Order: sequence, then C-alpha cells, then structure tokens
Amino acid sequence: MRRDRTGAERFFRTSDYWRAWASVPDLTVDIDYALRAVRREDRRVLDVACGHGRLLQAIARYAPDAELHGLDINRAMVLRAQLGVPQARITLGSAHMLPYHNGSFDTVLCNESLMHFGHPHRALMELCRVSRDRVYVSVTTRRNVNALLRRLGWLASSRDVPHWTYDLEEIRALLPGSFRWSITGGILIGRKALGLSHGAHLRLHRVLGRLTPQAILRRVGQSLFVYGERGAGLA
Repeated sequence: MRRDRTGAERFFRTSDYWRAWASVPDLTVDIDYALRAVRREDRRVLDVACGHGRLLQAIARYAPDAELHGLDINRAMVLRAQLGVPQARITLGSAHMLPYHNGSFDTVLCNESLMHFGHPHRALMELCRVSRDRVYVSVTTRRNVNALLRRLGWLASSRDVPHWTYDLEEIRALLPGSFRWSITGGILIGRKALGLSHGAHLRLHRVLGRLTPQAILRRVGQSLFVYGERGAGLA
C-alpha cells in the first residue's frame, strides 16, 4: 500500500487511521510552523486535509476575525471537525480537485499531509490555484533520525499507510513557479525516537531551532516547512 499512489486517497477516505490523531495535543511543533503562514488580518483561510480540526482551532485563536474553511477526504474527520470548530465551514472533498474558485483564500495550508497524497504536484497546483496570497505545506523527510531507526528495525513503521517522504531537492522540484518559495527545516530529533512527551519535545525543538543552522535542519531535519507567496521565481 505504501507505494500504491492510485489507492492512497481511497485508503484515507475509508480508513480509521486518522482517528489516532484525536489524542494528539493541540499545541505541537508543527502547529507553531503552520501559524507562521497566517496573518491576523486574513479574511479567509483554508486548511486542506484538516483532520479533526486541530490546526483550525489554533488559527481561530490566532486570527479570530478570519472566516475559516477546512477540507478532508474522510467523512468521519469532517464530522469531527465540524463539532470541534463549529465556526468553520468544513467540506468533504479531495485535495486533488478543490471545490473552490481561483484565489478564494488569503492563506491555504496543508499541514503534515502532502506526504500522504498520491499526486503531490497536482495537489500543490490546486493549493496555489485557490490561494490569493500565501500557501503553506509541510512534509516529512527521508534523512531524519526516525527514518534511520526504522530502517535499522529499532522503530516501528506503519507500512500499511500510504506515505512518501521528500528530501529538500525533491520538494523544490514539485513547487509551482507561480509562487515565491522559502523552505525551513525543523524537528532535528524525532519525538518518538527519543521517547519524549509532546511537551518535552516542543521545548527541546524550540531550543534546537534557535541554535542549529538551517543548512543542517533542511538537510537532516524530520520535516520541511514550505512557505509560498504569489510572485515569480523560487527562493
């Protein structure tokens, strides 16, 4: 299943896999990075693959005047997000064919989900199409500590879950040229690999993020956080 790009969307449409995310605390490292793409004056914000609404809840606190929208392929997650973020408009749909007009949102976010998409370039084109100003995506990488431990058999791997990792060069090659992009690396040491709590990992990462050069974090960090603004060229 991991390599079946054609069946990835079908898996997440019918699977209970995302229910496990209900136990993840609201504030984790990835939320910190996603919020950097949002401005308090944003009028409309979209979260693609919104799950049960964890990021939407954080955006609601950060930009309380924004009209919030979420989209997910899994009906159970859509219902859960509607309950968790009642002020948001949650839609059942595919990231490969977003049901919105061009330039509908100030900011479009896709947090920790692109690596589960069978057709990432198509999804990125759609994210950019419906964005008026900014796009944010994040992916896990192939060179991180957790990936090494999995190859050595020291850390369990969910091989039944469609998941593709991207190195810095690969993600750069996927990015549409209609936006100006910047990439930040993070989570140098994986939380699960060290057996850390979410709180301890968040504190450790904030320290490492300040002290570790981005040249290293982009190459061997656990995640890449990708920010795009409308314009020409690739930063």
